[in-house]
Amino acid sequence: MNNNQFMNVDKITFTDFLKDWLNNVIVKQVENTTWESYKLVLEIHVIPYFMENGNLQLQKLQTIHIQKYYEYKLKEGRADGKGGLSANTVIKHHANIKKALDYATRMNLIQMNPANNIALPKKIKFTGKFYSAEQMEKLFKIVKGNPIESAVIITGHYGLRRGEILGLKWSAISFKDNTLTIDETRTRFSSEAKKKPKNESSMRTLPLMPKIKKYLLGLRKKQFQNKQEFGDEYIDANYVCCWDDGKPLDITFINHKFKEILGENEFPHIRFHDLRHSTASYLLKQGLSMKEVQVWLGHADMSTTANIYSHVDMEMKQNAALMINNLFDISKSRKKVSKTNEKVPISKPLVKREKIEKERLQNTL
Repeated sequence: MNNNQFMNVDKITFTDFLKDWLNNVIVKQVENTTWESYKLVLEIHVIPYFMENGNLQLQKLQTIHIQKYYEYKLKEGRADGKGGLSANTVIKHHANIKKALDYATRMNLIQMNPANNIALPKKIKFTGKFYSAEQMEKLFKIVKGNPIESAVIITGHYGLRRGEILGLKWSAISFKDNTLTIDETRTRFSSEAKKKPKNESSMRTLPLMPKIKKYLLGLRKKQFQNKQEFGDEYIDANYVCCWDDGKPLDITFINHKFKEILGENEFPHIRFHDLRHSTASYLLKQGLSMKEVQVWLGHADMSTTANIYSHVDMEMKQNAALMINNLFDISKSRKKVSKTNEKVPISKPLVKREKIEKERLQNTL
């Protein structure tokens, strides 16, 4: 579509409208990384589907057409052909489509948004898996010498997000003040792959643990040696987690490599992001409050932390209940009392029914 000409409203197809909205409208309203997530959904999934299924005109698009798209994606919609997309992913597709059609409605290209009355699949609440402290110790050992070693060890200690650990630069670490600052992230989609953390709470400064300080000093020394060996071919991007030639690690690579390492060593499967859950769960079990864990993780508010780690909170409450139950065990206290010489009231033996009735009659007089 030529952006310098008025569009023919009667002839514009839904797919052409989406291309125009993507490249000329929404691109000016969101960050580059967000725009590329829109681009992925529309160009890989939505546009190809509708082009292969009639390439409808925008004004002829109906709710049922969008509904059928979601049904197809849930059943067999993966780009790699390996089954359907998750309910949560389809809900994200819906958000993109609805946003584009909201714009079409405001521009009077269509009278009403056909995405408004969609029957969406139920969103699945995700509960992250996590490793115990013992499993984390073993994990740190098996990643030694692997390209993702530094990412796993630092994330396992600090509970950082994937983007945060891959965006961590040497300039954000102060060996003098013993601090580690999160002020930049790397993303999956962006060609630049850099952006600021998602909110002000995510931008935080954490104390540099003595053990991690020692590890980082050794890592920096190794990277300096690599720089000398590679010479002009070394990519001096200043990232903590990188290849031997200085090139920063990619999120897709780290996900696949992490999964591969777990499989080769017969570890229970978790996602790389679940290292963050493991750290948070361990902190809670060590007695830190939800507020303290919220600040450490960089959540915008405590409700986010409480929702994600409610299972850990309940486990801690169950342990507390068990401790109280054992503390005030009735059967044990009775045994102790019976050993003393104190006189304990003893129930009188049962009397005949006639005597009971006689006493009742006397009490009523």
